[in-house]
Formats: sequence, C-alpha cells, structure tokens
Amino acid sequence: METILCENAEAGRTWAVRRSNCTVFEVFADYSVMVDLEQRTCSCRLWQIDGFPCTHAVAAILAKRDSVYDYVECYYKTDFFRKAYESPIFPIPDIGKGLGSHGSAAGVVLPPLTKRPAGRPPTKRIKVFGEFKRPLKCSRCSVAGHNRKTCKAII
Repeated sequence: METILCENAEAGRTWAVRRSNCTVFEVFADYSVMVDLEQRTCSCRLWQIDGFPCTHAVAAILAKRDSVYDYVECYYKTDFFRKAYESPIFPIPDIGKGLGSHGSAAGVVLPPLTKRPAGRPPTKRIKVFGEFKRPLKCSRCSVAGHNRKTCKAII
C-alpha cells in the first residue's frame, strides 16, 4: 500500500491542481480530471473501482494538504484484516476418516446411474429451414452436379 501511494504521489507531483470548492478539485494531467474528495470519486473512475486513491486523487489530496491515508478504503488497512481473521478457522476433517454424521457413512463416491449410449453422438447443429447444401463441383472439369470421382468428361 505504501509503495503504490508513493508512486501515485510521484506521478502526480508535476500536475497542476485547481480547487473548485472545498472538496472538488480539477487536476490538469494530459487531460483535465475532476476529483471530489468528499464523495471519493475521480472522473478516471479508478478510485471508485479500486477503493484506492488514483494519481489524480493523490495530487488533489496533497494540494489540500490532507493525509492520503485518510482517503484509503478501510479494507486496505490492517485493522480490517485483523477483524476478518478474528473468528477461529477450524481445520477440515481428514477425508480418510469419513464424514461422520454429516455425510454418507462410507464416504465413497459412486458412478452415475445412467450410461452413455453406444455409437457416435448426434450432431449438435440442426439446419434451419431454407438452409441448403452447397452443390458439388467437379475439380477436374469445374461443372456442378458431380465430383472428381464420378466425372465422365474427357480431358
């Protein structure tokens, strides 16, 4: 998190920032970008997608002289990480011992009850009404209606 914030601050250091009101800023990068610090939005939409201030937002935050860490979403912080793993995580039971009272007693997976039919499986595509086969064309005499094997033309 620290390295990304430093990279974003370094990238936005040369950009001009103009304050529209107390929370809305216009950042002049290669193009003009609007940043709203109160709504935590940027017109490049990276801040809304990631929840992490983009380079434009970091430039606006530094222009306001606020702490960048106040604008990072809570799930990037260590407190949120600790709360996520606060409840105990129980180990998965050994598969060799069976599932006990929760599943099948034997723990054996049986094959499916249906069998595959013998022979070649049917084609999946069914031709639409009005769709026709292309007529055969002989590669020797270039006449439609027969192929090279059944050609009777003298060449």
